[in-house]
Amino acid sequence: MAFNLLQYPALASQRRRFHRRWTSLAGLVVGGLTALWWMAGVQEQRLHLEQERALLQSRLKQVQTQLATDKALHAQHTTWQQQAAHVQALKVELQTWEDLHQALLQEAGPDSVQLLRFQLESQTLELHGQAINLQRMAQAQERLSVPLADPARDTAWTLVSLLNAAGADNAAPSATQEFVWQAHWPQLGAGRVAAVPGRDRLKAESGRQRP
Repeated sequence: MAFNLLQYPALASQRRRFHRRWTSLAGLVVGGLTALWWMAGVQEQRLHLEQERALLQSRLKQVQTQLATDKALHAQHTTWQQQAAHVQALKVELQTWEDLHQALLQEAGPDSVQLLRFQLESQTLELHGQAINLQRMAQAQERLSVPLADPARDTAWTLVSLLNAAGADNAAPSATQEFVWQAHWPQLGAGRVAAVPGRDRLKAESGRQRP
């Protein structure tokens, strides 16, 4: 290439400055584009992470909701089982009460004892009555223990008091005797159940009409 003196020194210097400017400008443009591409990638990755986080939170909420539902269903099922067991126990106790009621009506006749008061307190049945014949009283006590003689309940009538109705020490052996029987009765609920004392005598008049 021929050496041209017209290009030196001013033209060569000008070209070098122009070349540096364009090179710097191109570097800035390339660097800016690279920075923009990198920032776009970071933003896209951040958005992707946010979407994954939102999805995980949604799944976690669903799992928590399902767990709460399962827990509520389990508690409800347990409550139903307890209620069913309680109803079954009430059914058994009601049947036992019916058996005892029938036995009381059968014993309240003219040929047996006279029942005056019947109450339930502190898981103890208490039956007050009168009898002229002690042998018949003992037989009635034994018969009334039959519907309650359940080994699981361990219930039977026990004589806890026997007094002469007139209160005289020299009363005749055939005088009317007042007695108190007691029996254990496991209650499903607390409270006191008592019959009206006196002439009502547990409505035993219906039993006295038997032949």
